Amino acid sequence: MTQARLVAVLALATAGGACAMNVSETRPAKVLRGGEIQLAEMNDIVIPTRAVGGLIDGARDAANSADDGLTPEERRTLIGAASAISLTGPGYGAHIDMAAGLGYRFDLQARLGNGIYALSLRRGFPLSEKWNLALGARGAYNSGATFVEYADYVTEWVKLSETRRFDGQLFVQAGPEWGEWARLWFGAKGMVSPLRTDIDATRIGGTQERIEATIYHAGGFVGAAIGYRWIFFVVELNVLASYGHVRAFGEDYDLSGYVIAPSYGFMGTF
Repeated sequence: MTQARLVAVLALATAGGACAMNVSETRPAKVLRGGEIQLAEMNDIVIPTRAVGGLIDGARDAANSADDGLTPEERRTLIGAASAISLTGPGYGAHIDMAAGLGYRFDLQARLGNGIYALSLRRGFPLSEKWNLALGARGAYNSGATFVEYADYVTEWVKLSETRRFDGQLFVQAGPEWGEWARLWFGAKGMVSPLRTDIDATRIGGTQERIEATIYHAGGFVGAAIGYRWIFFVVELNVLASYGHVRAFGEDYDLSGYVIAPSYGFMGTF
């Protein structure tokens, strides 16, 4: 490895940060050759639409009046918003991807961030000199999420802790490459996420409870990489439908909706 490549590897490997929910792919469909290494630093924004958005306005109003006492409906709204925020994982974060070509058209990727640990395995199928197809599976563990600013209205009154999330994912992707300067990919995925969290609502007159749920996601993604030879700037958009509900403090809350997750960052292949 030349000195220039080594500097690029170190720059990518030291750029990580906190992580949001694990939904992105952010790499081309062509699998790595045996012995080839790929490093990437990616930034993710995760926006669950109806699951969180439908509750947050009411939760803000309830939080603003909490010092004067809450009605049962306001208490329910705050608890529901806390449940949705904890279980659907909205936020902004970053992660590092480290992948290696195993040969025989397989590559293995490790994903590391603040609380996310994931491994994925892909099998590649060249379709032509330009086009490639890949099938893959990923397992991930997430010990929490970095919440967006509006969650402070809720978590000031309803405390969240001990969030644990497991993600099992299957995906397929395809796409062309243009020489050493451009990559395009698109695909579909399905994900199942059993999770649990502890919610403390004692400050608003409730109790403490551990809640568990399973959320299912299905949808698609499209991404592109522009650069030259070893280093690329990467953008990707994931749009997933989510299905799930949770029972907390004697009430049922619908966590279904859509997840919109744009990502961007830098990728190097060596």
